[in-house]
Order: sequence, then structure tokens, then C-alpha cells
Amino acid sequence: MGVILVTCLLLAIKMKCRAFCEGEIADNLAKDLCTIVGRENTCTPQQVSDMEKEMLKTLDWKVNAPTMQDFARLYVDLHPLGKLGARNDTFAAKYLHEMMKHQVEQALYKQELMMNYKPSVIAFAAMVRVEEQLDNIVLPTNEREFETLLLHRELKMEPPETEECLFVLKNYTGNTTTYAEYEAEIRNNAAAANNVQEDNHRIDSVAR
Repeated sequence: MGVILVTCLLLAIKMKCRAFCEGEIADNLAKDLCTIVGRENTCTPQQVSDMEKEMLKTLDWKVNAPTMQDFARLYVDLHPLGKLGARNDTFAAKYLHEMMKHQVEQALYKQELMMNYKPSVIAFAAMVRVEEQLDNIVLPTNEREFETLLLHRELKMEPPETEECLFVLKNYTGNTTTYAEYEAEIRNNAAAANNVQEDNHRIDSVAR
């Protein structure tokens, strides 16, 4: 049982961080993970390696299906607001990603969404919904419409299906924070953190 636990954990880490996949780092990780199962369920790195091969063979290597969060990150990268250097205001790209994540995480608990729409479609509908919150200064309407149609073609999305999913998404998930509210909160938090640093600096100066 301990070997299965450690192997599953090792595979999960490897899928999310390539730095742990090869060489000495991978060997050390396997050794460290073997120590967490306790004295009654000891296992060795070699046992873990053998179990890893057996698991991958049994699963036919189908272990890394993209999640809605993965699609959300992908769509942000493809979006004009997510491309490096596309905007001077980085709040817009962060807002797009955060609000998409917020919606897809809620969607996980909504049977109406999960049973009827693919994860890629739900994530795309979430992106479209966030775009509706952005005013023309952040994302002009003509650019928004052009990019949406372009992504529809590139990702082979069916507009009727996306529109239907968007309607259901709005009904089954809560309201999203507006861009103005998000920007104000980020700036306020940054200002508060800066004030704390200045206070700490003054305290250190007095103490000296």
C-alpha cells in the first residue's frame, strides 16, 4: 500500500514539475518520498520505480488529461491581454486569469455544467464572460470580437455551444468581481504593504 501511495504522489509531482523528472533530482525525490510512509509500510526507490512502470503501463500513459484550470491558463496565454508586452497594464491579464479560475473552480460543483460541456468549452465560456466585464479602454470592442472569433476558429469551438454554456455558467456561478474593483483592491493592498515596510524601516531606524 505504501508503494502505491508514494508512486502516485511521485507521478503527480512529475506531471506538474518537469524539474523532478530525471537524474539525481528524481532519485533524491523518490528516496525522500519513501520516508513518509512510516515504519510499517516501508518501501524502496527501486520498488517505487517498478510500480511507476506498472502503473503507466496499466493506464496506457493516460495520466495527464488537461483540467479546466489548464485550459484557463492556455486561453490566457493565447489572449491579447495575456501576451507579454501586449499591454502596459498587467492588472488586466491578472484579472482575466483570476476571474476565469474563480468560475471554473465553481463549475466543478455544478452537475449541469460538468455533465453537459467539455472542460475546454467551460473554460472558454468563462473567458468570454470575463471579457464582458472589461470596458473599451482595457479591451476595445472591435478587438474583443476579432480575437474571440479568431480563437473560436483556432480552437474549433462551436459558437452555439459556447453561448449555451455561457448562459448556464452565468446561472450556476456567482457574480464576478468587476475590473475596477479588482484593480482598486490590488492597488490598495500594494499601498498597505508599502506602508508596513516603511513603518518597519522607521522602527528599525529608531531601534538603532
